[in-house]
Parts: sequence; C-alpha cells; structure tokens
Amino acid sequence: MLNTMLAIGLLASSVATAADQHAPVLAPQMAVGDSWTYQRTDVWKNEPGTLSRMEITAVSDSDIEADFKHAATGAVTSHQHFSRELNPIERHKIQFTPAFGRFAFPLEAGKQWTTEATGDNPGAGKSLHYKFEGKALGWERIKVQAGEFEVLKIEVTAYYQGRKVGSSSGGSGKLTETLWYAPAVKNFVKLEYEDTDLRGRPYNRDLWELTAYENKSGAAN
Repeated sequence: MLNTMLAIGLLASSVATAADQHAPVLAPQMAVGDSWTYQRTDVWKNEPGTLSRMEITAVSDSDIEADFKHAATGAVTSHQHFSRELNPIERHKIQFTPAFGRFAFPLEAGKQWTTEATGDNPGAGKSLHYKFEGKALGWERIKVQAGEFEVLKIEVTAYYQGRKVGSSSGGSGKLTETLWYAPAVKNFVKLEYEDTDLRGRPYNRDLWELTAYENKSGAAN
C-alpha cells in the first residue's frame, strides 16, 4: 500500500513538473533593439535567398514597429508595423485590419483560434477578405542555425477572397504558415510558408530559419 501511494505521489509530481515547464505562453515583451536574423530559402528552387534582420525600432501601447534590413549591409529594405501580439499589420504591401492572425496569446498546446481581417493593397487596387484558422499543435525541441530551442509548433491557415476595387472580378486562395515559436527568443525560430494565387494554383513556398538573435533583456546568440 505504501509503495502504491509513493508511486502515485511521484507520478503526480512529474505531471505537475511537466505542466510547469509548459505553462501558457504570454505575448512577448519587446524592447527597442531586439533583433532576429533569418535565412530564407526558396523551397521550389532549393536555393538560399535573402539573409535579413528584423530589428525593433519602436514599441507603444498599441503596436510594434520594426525595420527589415539586409544582414550583410544593414540597408533597410522595409519598415513594418505589428500588433502587440507580434501579428503583422503590414505584409507584402497589404495592410491588414485587424492584424494578420498568426498568434493568439496566451498560447498553449491544443489551443485553436479563428479570426477575420481585411487586407488592402492600394497600389494594386485590390482588397481581400481573410479568414484565419490557427492551432497550437504541441511542444517540441528543435535545432536551427541559431541553436537548439524548446518551441511550440503552430499552424495557421488563411483563406482569402479577393476583388479589384470597383470591379466584381476576383478569385480565392489560401496560405499556410507552420511555425515554431520559442519563448526564449520571443519569436519564431523556423517558419514554413506556402500559398496559392487567386486561381488556387500553388505559388510561393519558402522556409525561414533563425541564424542569430539579440534580446535586450539579455538573451543573445
């Protein structure tokens, strides 16, 4: 009887420890100067693309601003806004209202979310309606160029319907992001991206992998 009680006690202790290790993940607290350098790979061509750095330039109560730079030269290629949950407000010349539904903090394994947004591309005269379906699949430990990390694997699928301003013509498609979010890094360490054109045909397929990062709170690599 005593042995049984001890076994139950040890099991309960191990379950509690595991739960503590994977407590719900809160939205990251960003600071000016935080940065992440990513290697992009064009999966279709199996060719490495741009090595770029995302660097936080401003943090307010409502949003986060970041410069995207060529890692080698430091030249700024774009300036973008994110929500405080690190969801893109701007992406590939599209302005999202509300933000692109990549994250839904607090995050924990098994969580699912659904959001909608309008994506406007004034330059192309296009407006798209997005429906996002996200889910946190579970915890893993993966190794990338920047190191080895405990990560929460997330999958987000966005279905979109597009139309040209002043016209009834349009089309529909979808994009999928599979990303591995590391709380220690305050961002994803790996992201796989696929999308289709507005006729539903496969279009882009890219891989992003973290090569270096710096958090002003102290963590860096």
